[in-house]
Amino acid sequence: MRITFPLISVALLLTTWSATAGIPRTQAQKAVEAVCAREPLRAGLAGVLAVRADGDTLVAVNVRQKMVPASNVKLLTTGLALHRLGADFRFETRIAYAGTVADGVLKGDVYILGGGDPTTGSRSDCAEGVGKTFATWAKFLADAGIKTVEGRILGDPRVFSTPTPQNLGWTFDDLGTYYGAGPTGLNFFENAQNFYITPGAAGAAPNYRVQYPETPWMRVENHAVTGPARSANSLYYVNSTLAPYGELAGSFPVDRRGYTLECSNAFGAYTCAWYFRNYLQKNGIAVLGGWGDITPQGEVRTDLTPGTLRTPAAVTDSLKVLGVSYSPRLADIVRDTNAESDNFYAETLLRAIALRSGLTVGQEDCEKAAEAGLRALGLRTDGACHQVDGSGLSRKNYVSPAFFVRFLRKMMTLPVWDAFFASLPVPGTKGTLEDRFPKATQEFRDRIHMKTGSMNGVRCFSGYILAADGDPAHTIVFSVLVNNCPERSFLMVPPLDAIIEAIAAENE
Repeated sequence: MRITFPLISVALLLTTWSATAGIPRTQAQKAVEAVCAREPLRAGLAGVLAVRADGDTLVAVNVRQKMVPASNVKLLTTGLALHRLGADFRFETRIAYAGTVADGVLKGDVYILGGGDPTTGSRSDCAEGVGKTFATWAKFLADAGIKTVEGRILGDPRVFSTPTPQNLGWTFDDLGTYYGAGPTGLNFFENAQNFYITPGAAGAAPNYRVQYPETPWMRVENHAVTGPARSANSLYYVNSTLAPYGELAGSFPVDRRGYTLECSNAFGAYTCAWYFRNYLQKNGIAVLGGWGDITPQGEVRTDLTPGTLRTPAAVTDSLKVLGVSYSPRLADIVRDTNAESDNFYAETLLRAIALRSGLTVGQEDCEKAAEAGLRALGLRTDGACHQVDGSGLSRKNYVSPAFFVRFLRKMMTLPVWDAFFASLPVPGTKGTLEDRFPKATQEFRDRIHMKTGSMNGVRCFSGYILAADGDPAHTIVFSVLVNNCPERSFLMVPPLDAIIEAIAAENE
């Protein structure tokens, strides 16, 4: 839906406003204060700000309190990415080679030169099927007359030259999950891996098998146990980029059905090279030298075991490029990032912003790029916003409701507003809001466009509520941040829904 603001409304959006000029005397203010005064919010900390596009403040509670925003950070990341890179930006992946080609034989290696594309082999809606991607890459070789590769297929992620793809502010129990895999310059299946788990005998290890992707080089130690009936499922997986070892631990109840445990894969580029090499073998191009990847130090790695012999990779600029494939448009990637709250995509976007800013993809440079991008929009971060990652997984992120509202209002004035607004989930549609407000009318749900954010003790919602009368100037921009409430999710739904419904009632 496109919202066009009259010139007077745009001017109001850009003016300085104060949320401390007094407590609003609205029904929404009274309702929100009442909800915050009751459990489960009373013992925690809640910050709420709701402002109409034309400047009226409707609700103001702890608006300057910096709080952990969880995945609401993705609003900042995706908005900055659209503004800095453009809605039509596409990541590039180049297929190149080192060596010589004669009589259909490449005497050398094929390099998959990653450009940071997070969608390669991904499951998200915007991603191209991996078979189609591989067919494109294989055609580059075939068009060059290459029928046999005497060397190797090498996954090259050097564009993201950092040995630590995860943010150092993430908690240990996040790192082994599918959403805890950090991006590299060449990714595959969002650097995730699925295991299928079934219970064993009580007290024995549960059974597991690799579903996808296959990683025959990995050694997984199964130290988990099968727990009693009706016990908790506390399975977790631990791995790292240091060696091809993983550990499955925790407990799995004996009476539970089998399920898919979604974990991280520390060797995305290596996995991509292996799958592409197998694709070529099955489709008429022989690869005689196997596969491997390139380390952040610029060495070819065909054996992931630490201490094995490695040789220098070819300098990127010396390679002969056969062709380039492209990711979906950034607008589509941003849509899936916000709709599905995709941590992997968000982290990739922050690294792309850093590279476009002339910085590295290291954690400090990513923080600098985010802050510089916000300041370039005229948004002072002092005392209001401290962003350390792209996804919101880190508890070192701190943002106030007032800053979120200022940012969201600013987005309404930018050329990329349409793409940003279209990326926000709507209750009842696919994504993180699919089951929200199930008893509300469709008209009400269609007016809510907001991003969720949740982790233990944290629940957040920020976005826009369209006016029932259709007047863009009456659109409500809001942020609801709740911290220190570790109650179970179903207990948090009624009070948070009540806050949003009270705010929405102000423009019915």
